[in-house]
This record gives sequence, structure tokens and C-alpha cells, in this order.
Amino acid sequence: MTKEEILAGESELLEFKRDVPEQSVKYIKTVVAFANGKGGTIVFGVDDKTHKIVGIKKSEVFQKADTIADTIFNSCEPKIRPCINLQEIDKRHIIVVTVPSGMQQPYYVKSMGITEGTFVRVAATTREAERYMLKELVLEGENESYDQQSIGKNVTKEEVENLCDKIYEFTVGTLSKKERAALRRPTINQLLSWKLLRKDGRYLVASNGFKLLQGANEDFPDAKIQCAVFKGNVRGDFLKRQNMEGPLFEQIESAYQFVMQNLPIQSKVKGLFRHDNSLLPESAVRESIANAVCHRSYLIPRKVQVALYDDRLEVTSPGTLCRDITLEKMREGMSSVRNKGIAETFIYMRIVETWGSGIPNIYKTMQESGLPEPVLQDFHGDFRITLYWKWKLPKTTQNYPKDYPITTQKMSEMELKILGVIKENSNLSRNEIARTLGCITPDGVKYHLSNLQKKGLLKRVGGRKEGCWEVLIDI
Repeated sequence: MTKEEILAGESELLEFKRDVPEQSVKYIKTVVAFANGKGGTIVFGVDDKTHKIVGIKKSEVFQKADTIADTIFNSCEPKIRPCINLQEIDKRHIIVVTVPSGMQQPYYVKSMGITEGTFVRVAATTREAERYMLKELVLEGENESYDQQSIGKNVTKEEVENLCDKIYEFTVGTLSKKERAALRRPTINQLLSWKLLRKDGRYLVASNGFKLLQGANEDFPDAKIQCAVFKGNVRGDFLKRQNMEGPLFEQIESAYQFVMQNLPIQSKVKGLFRHDNSLLPESAVRESIANAVCHRSYLIPRKVQVALYDDRLEVTSPGTLCRDITLEKMREGMSSVRNKGIAETFIYMRIVETWGSGIPNIYKTMQESGLPEPVLQDFHGDFRITLYWKWKLPKTTQNYPKDYPITTQKMSEMELKILGVIKENSNLSRNEIARTLGCITPDGVKYHLSNLQKKGLLKRVGGRKEGCWEVLIDI
């Protein structure tokens, strides 16, 4: 832990405590939240409001470190074994507790029980897990897929055959004559192998995935795609909007058609003829929507959103990335499939190629089209992919190659927040920015402002008192 990291403030993976609280539950909740997420660090001896290193008395630091270790071991279920280190910064002693991401989720505060004692990390705060979050944690801890869980309803053989027919007919309509000849219609046994059906004696029992593919909207009211066209580059005035319902594969096709019909066209004249082309490659649009539907969390009461602006397409799906997947791993094709049965069905239908292929294919297609690389964002329980067809380089580009697309992927969450505040009011001082955000000190703001200027994303115009900030990138 460095002084610069402390000045940068708390985050999803970092929390400060001025001292070791007498009521241990005040930090045990955060230990549990880190174990239920991607891990994290608690630093004792740093004021959580000012981020000032106050330290812990040298005569007490070893005893308090032992107390923290014993308390964590005895208070959490399943057991959590953190790494505890003692450090000295500016001649002050701090205790650094690093909690790994757990493999036996959900973790909870033993004295509170699993229902009320399970906590998760949201941005820089620790919150009690909502019921759907708890279900997600249970499934992830057991390496189970939600769409393969039984819904407890028997289905008739006629219903199963009807779904098999729909899947086959939809797929046939997208294939060449040669491919159609080689395609075999899915069967009951196929759906059983994908765990979309289960046998209970003589009966067939539907899974969540079976109903979703069937288009049972009464069972899953949020399993829809909200599509909209907005005026300008911000979410405000609607020009057009539409909700896509029904079987998941039909929703994907409808949303894709919505985007292509409303996407601006660029025209080029070659010889005597004019050629019209969409500003985004069709395959990248389809892959983005299919990826959202396939990998979203169906436990979260929100819908997939497909939004068109004057300069970009945003596809947002409910559900953060699984704990072992990062944005960089996604780019390389690594995947942790949340809905395995639906994914297998989509592979059969050629909606997706293989597990983990979607994001690399989108990057490749955008690059081949001479467009900016996609922007991936994992934030506050949602995942978003943004495809730009036009963008602005910062006016200061000394740190970047000429054709380098500056995107929000190159910034931390706090840097984005600071730029957003400055975008609203470019005359704010460091202290005013800190007060507006309410989660960072003026020194922390100074640290981030310096980084943003070094990256060529922010510039100071005029003097320290009379000048203002200029954001050099569209955000």
C-alpha cells in the first residue's frame, strides 16, 4: 500500500478505517463483501473521510493485528483467511488487511445469519445483499447456472416439440442451402443434455432457460430488450422507443433490426453508382445484443437496454462480470458463462459461435472497419459495451499515437466522476470538486487531476484563480 494509493481514496476494492472499531461488525461486513466479490483491502490507521494517515500506536499495532485476524476467523462463515501486513508510512504505522475473492460464496457474518448477514461491495460502499444478489452468490458458489435450474413446472411433450420446431425453423432461415442440409432438428434429448429440461419420473420439468426461450413473459417480466433512439449524445429526449418481447432469439433479431433501421447511413459514390453503408458493421451490432441477452443476469429486475445516440450505440445488460473475469480477459476471449443452457442453444442456432468468442469478434470487426475499439464498462451491477462510429481526439495528444482512440476504458471510475463534475462546471476548485463528489479529499482530487492532465484528457486554461478546466474528450 502506497501513500499515492491512499490519497486516491476508497474504491470498490479499498476501504479505510481510522482505528480498529470496538464493534468488529463495522469492518467484518466489509470483509464479507470483499470475499463475495473480487477481493479487496482494508487499511486501518487511515481516516476514511479525510484520507489522512493517522496511524496506530506502535505499542498497540501488533496486538490489534492479532485481534483482527482472530475476529475475522471467528466471525465469518465460511472461514475467511486474509493476508495481514504491518506498514510504516510517514513514520506512522498502519495495518493492511487483504481479503481474497472467495471460492465458497456466499460468505456472511455468522452472528447475523446468511439472509441478513451477507454483504456485497457496490462502488466504494458495503451494502446488504438483496435477495436476488444472494441467489446469484449461491449459484456462483455452487458453480450452477440459473437458466438450468428447475422452475418446478411440468411441460407437455407437445410444448417441447413446439420449442424444438421454433429453434430449428429460426436457425434454418439464417443458413445457406448446404448448411441447412447438414442441420439436425433439436430433440428432447438435446434439451435434456443442455439441462433446459429435467426428467421427474414420467414427467418433463422445465428449467428457467426453457421458459425464457419459449418466451414466457409472465414468468420473467424483465426478460425483455428496451430499445431507444435518443436525440443528441446524452440520454434525454426520445426520438423512438420500442420493447422487444417473446422468445429470446426473436428478441435479439427484433432489436438488431431496430438498430439497423435507425442507424445513420453513409453514402459513397463509386463510378456511376452510390453505395449506402451502415456506420457500424452489422456483425458487431448483432454480437453485442446477443452477448447481452446470453450473459445477463435474469435474477436482476432490470431489462437489457439498447440505446442509439448521434455518435454511438450502447448495449447495457444487468449483471456485473463474474469474479474471475476482467475486461482484459474478455478481450482475449476468456469467458465465464452465466447461462450455460441458453449459451448452448445459441451456439446451435449460430447466434454465437463459441463461448467467449463474442467480444474478440466485435473488436476484430470494428478494427477491420477502421472504427474506434469498443468501450467495455463493468459498473454498479451492469455491463455495457459501447460502439462508436465517430469520436474526438483530445486537443493535446503528445502522449498518444495519432490514431489512438481515447476511451473511458483508459480511466478509473474516480477519474470519470471527476471529469463528469468538471463537464457540468469547469470553474470548480479542487475543494469544490471534493465537496461535490463527497467521497474524496481535495488531495485525492489533486492526484487525479494531475493524472488526467498527464494523459492528455484534461487541461487547465488560464491562471489558478481566474482560470478554468477544459475536458479534452467526449464522455
